[in-house]
Amino acid sequence: MKKCKRSIAAASALVLSLCCLPLSAAAAEISPPSPEAVSAEARIVYERFDSVTEAGLYVRENLKRHTEELHIILSPWSGSADILNDVLGVAFAETGRGDEGDYLRLSIEGYSSYTGYMLLDQVLDIRFNYNSTIEEEAAFAEKEAEFLASMDIDRMDEYEKITAVYDYLVKNVDYAENFERSEVYTAYGALVEKVAVCQGYIQAMYRILTDMGVSCRAVNGEGNGGDHVWGIAAINDTYYLLDPTWDSQFDGVFKIFFLKGYGDFDEYSSPVVHITGTGDERNSAFVPDCTSESFTMAYPVAESAFDPQTYYDSLIRGDLNIDGVIDIFDLISMKKLILSGTASASSLAAADVNRDGDITIGDAVLIQRFIEGSVTDFLNAS
Repeated sequence: MKKCKRSIAAASALVLSLCCLPLSAAAAEISPPSPEAVSAEARIVYERFDSVTEAGLYVRENLKRHTEELHIILSPWSGSADILNDVLGVAFAETGRGDEGDYLRLSIEGYSSYTGYMLLDQVLDIRFNYNSTIEEEAAFAEKEAEFLASMDIDRMDEYEKITAVYDYLVKNVDYAENFERSEVYTAYGALVEKVAVCQGYIQAMYRILTDMGVSCRAVNGEGNGGDHVWGIAAINDTYYLLDPTWDSQFDGVFKIFFLKGYGDFDEYSSPVVHITGTGDERNSAFVPDCTSESFTMAYPVAESAFDPQTYYDSLIRGDLNIDGVIDIFDLISMKKLILSGTASASSLAAADVNRDGDITIGDAVLIQRFIEGSVTDFLNAS
């Protein structure tokens, strides 16, 4: 049975009342009750913020540096009702950067925290444990750069990008048998050591696809009764389910869990083996509810599997950049295609506007005439 390490965050909800003077806007020291008994080096330095966003961005940058301990004071004017989840919600927010969002969340083995009050200010003390080291993160980034450099990303559409990354992972990464090594839970383990469990597969897939411009998310849940992580990725704003961990057993010969919909993700399994997680209410930022209305509205998953032929046939002829509009930018893309002879599969499908099976200067002329308004029907243009 495929397994994924369970990340457990122990978050306390204690209230601390201290009598001290207001702190400065930047950083401050909270002295222990008996300064004579405790050295100055033992004092904890707190960073004070007036908004949740400021505090969350501060945490995000420290997570990327693998800072182990953070101490935060949040102004009463921040409006936060839950300093822990509010701040971490910003820290783990999706930004379109591969080294943030779910990548950061999956890089953490767990954390312990203490929340309380100091007069009217909220206090957060948090300690993080990481699955990888800074050196391993650097090694992964170097390997990812090599992988990306090996492909002509600018001439690939979303389907081609997802296929390339998925195929690489299922063909080259072995499922780990030793769960005691923290590396197997990381993208480093997947891409550098080529040994990982589900968390490593998905962290690597998320990082690479996001850096390629494909919107994707990690989905927490259960698989075959155990903790499991799989992914979703978008093609033309519709998301599809992916499980490279389980497909890795077929070495790319079969892709049973590739770009599926909710209705057929487990069509070859009985009973259903993927159960989407409802999260942890106490640690909702770290273990999100992937069944919530906010998540499913933001990342709508298709009901059935992606069909490349149907997709390419449905594209608007002449819309080479697949933005829903035929304009001068498509004409520029068309001229580049004719000169270079290469483009993404989506662009190639959209470029054959007269549907004669060839892409020629005649197709470019039709697009130009459409933009000018002298042609409204590519197939019946004279």
